[in-house]
Amino acid sequence: MASVIAEAEPERLWQRLLQNQRGAVVAHAVRRDTDAVICRLRLRLRLSGGRS
Repeated sequence: MASVIAEAEPERLWQRLLQNQRGAVVAHAVRRDTDAVICRLRLRLRLSGGRS
């Protein structure tokens, strides 16, 4: 069995520090209880407009 876990990754470092690690927790729980292959897909968020 294979699973993909999508994770939102903010563009700026300080924003990433505020993000929770729910994807890592879910991946660990699934790997612990099964022999599934987990792929954590990080999607970089980018704000439109405003300062860059």
